Amino acid sequence: MEYLQIAIDNPVTATDRLFTYRCPKGAAQIGDEVQIPFGGGNHLIRGWVFGIEKNPDCEVKKVKEIRRVTGHRLTEENVALCRFMRREFLCRYYDAIACFLPEGKRALRQWLDVEEPLKARAFLETGRKGKKQEALLRLLLEKGPLPRTALKEEYGFDYSVMKALAEKGLVRISQKRIRRDPARHMENEESDVKKLTFQQSACLEAIEESMEKESFDGFLLYGVTGSGKTEIYIRTVETCLKKGKTAMILVPEISLTGQTIRRIRGRFGNEEVAVLHSRLSRGERFDEWCRIKEGEASIVIGARSALFAPLERIGAIIVDEEHESSYKSDYSPKYDTRVVARERARLNGAVLILGSATPSVESYYQAEKGSLKLLKMSKRYNQVPLPQIQVCDMRKELAAGNRSVFSRALYRETKACLERGEQIILFLNRRGYSSFVSCRSCGYVMKCPHCGVSMTYHKKDARVVCHFCEYRQPAPRVCPQCGSPYIKDFGIGTEKVEELCKQLFPQGAVDRLDLDTTRTRGGAERVLEAFRKGKTQILVGTQLVAKGLDFKHVGLVGVIAADITLNIPDYRSSERAFQLITQAAGRAGRGDRQGRVVLQNYQPEHYALGAACRQDYEGFYREEIQLRQVMDYPPFTQLIQLLFTGESEEKTRRAAENFCQRYRVLSPELEGGLLGPGPCHVIKNRGRYRYQALIKCKEEEKQDCFGLIQKIKIEMAGNDFRDCYVSVDVNPYSMA
Repeated sequence: MEYLQIAIDNPVTATDRLFTYRCPKGAAQIGDEVQIPFGGGNHLIRGWVFGIEKNPDCEVKKVKEIRRVTGHRLTEENVALCRFMRREFLCRYYDAIACFLPEGKRALRQWLDVEEPLKARAFLETGRKGKKQEALLRLLLEKGPLPRTALKEEYGFDYSVMKALAEKGLVRISQKRIRRDPARHMENEESDVKKLTFQQSACLEAIEESMEKESFDGFLLYGVTGSGKTEIYIRTVETCLKKGKTAMILVPEISLTGQTIRRIRGRFGNEEVAVLHSRLSRGERFDEWCRIKEGEASIVIGARSALFAPLERIGAIIVDEEHESSYKSDYSPKYDTRVVARERARLNGAVLILGSATPSVESYYQAEKGSLKLLKMSKRYNQVPLPQIQVCDMRKELAAGNRSVFSRALYRETKACLERGEQIILFLNRRGYSSFVSCRSCGYVMKCPHCGVSMTYHKKDARVVCHFCEYRQPAPRVCPQCGSPYIKDFGIGTEKVEELCKQLFPQGAVDRLDLDTTRTRGGAERVLEAFRKGKTQILVGTQLVAKGLDFKHVGLVGVIAADITLNIPDYRSSERAFQLITQAAGRAGRGDRQGRVVLQNYQPEHYALGAACRQDYEGFYREEIQLRQVMDYPPFTQLIQLLFTGESEEKTRRAAENFCQRYRVLSPELEGGLLGPGPCHVIKNRGRYRYQALIKCKEEEKQDCFGLIQKIKIEMAGNDFRDCYVSVDVNPYSMA
């Protein structure tokens, strides 16, 4: 008899541990999905085997036996990654396991085919047949097997006719699996790179040299915008396939997968490439998951969740635009994609490539310390200089009487660019038409009843929308508080910039790329394809237009309000501002002519904006890393956020206070590392109140902190605060 350590299918804190069950020796392996009796009623639930032992640390007589092994299983690598994610991010076992489980089911379609052609022809020669049956049989003899739906919709045959022929043994009705291809309407793109630059060759040589060893190695590929990082990725994948290995390419935004898919499919063909991201239907995701599992695809492209694809023999994991915050999951499990990708590469003896023109401070610090190998590409592939950046102080524009969203310089440059037949990208990291709606009589500001934050006005829908929970209502004509007609929208968003562009530049077709225009399926691809083909001259957008897009005819990038990101209450705000501006600027001048950038802001003296204007990443990094060290922020410490949420503000506040008090009692030696608790910047979200506390600790203390947190969470689950949920986020990307 053997004893199994089993994680159960029950995402509740109180049962978030491994349970011991027994089974006949050799009946189960690590990773197997099993059915087990659980609780006092012994109702059957799923579980997964995480360990096997001969002598359990419990009373053997009370140990229950598993009912059966289902036949489904996680690989040992999956189990190892689940353990790693729990250890690094204190997530629940089930939440980690769920990352590896497929959703959906196979799509089956009924087909009709002639059973025996000789028998069918003999039947047609007799006189005992109906006209419909004869027509259907002749069609199948001529065309071969056809789907039942096509026979009904295209040819007009009722199911009764099909059934009658089947009952006579003349046709057979069978089910066939249908593969739903998420990129079936996408055109492939041939690479125009014939020869690598000296810098590209040196970087690729270092990567390939490491791949020869077939052991883990991590690289930070720091290349300026347009330096040719994508070609390095493609040739790395090529090397993997030659060695009989597979490869994974992760991109930060779903809107970027189209461009990457076109290029990778153009090089390797459609069948080699599988696509995984959250905008696919459940059926499409399941079909792609099955193709990967069955070894039909050797290359996986996708956003964050594609990291958990059932790929085997991995030779390379590539994380493009590695600095992006979207690589950090903001719901359970709250994992960092780069950290998990590193561990998966290590388990496979693969290379990890983190690529960016503006690497995260943490990754660059790791490269300086030697845990990642730094590869640099400082020149663009086309040898054209980086764009010229012109700074516009909007305070001076206002003083000169210009109250427009456009500075005089941005207006002139946009007009000149259109006259030259070049394209323009205008970047503003705020969607909607106006930032808020306020009454000029009583000062009332419209706020979300579920989140307590000001609502954004969307003119196209004539609605005000909460950008936290998406609650929306019609825009009022009079003030809901005092009845005054003097209620108006204030501020600016991408929708207003789009409207102004159409008024100021009627000679140029204008389009918008933000969450509102990409919400529908295929929305992002439609906008980007029109811009790629030159049907759109001016593209207005949020940060989606600043991430990895490669268009050769963009002559100008206008950054409407460069300092919006600086005002976010977060220690990463300066880093994000620098990255967004540098990345947005990098969309210009990717053809054969130097691009231009107009940077509008109100704080030109800020070091992050100054470094972005000079496109001086290393200068920015030196300044930022010193501030991080003085303030004891990552990468010099581990920052653990405890987020308390509940329906009652008073109960949530007391739960946070009790938790922190208990933590201090249990760990007086770590007391100085606990800050708070206090209300979050956005105290209410989706009807639940939010309080937070922060723990600063060294890497070597993290597991001790996790042990205390888990102990107190379990205690709280059984007392008066069980209605308050406590989530843990390691090195969070948002503390709003």
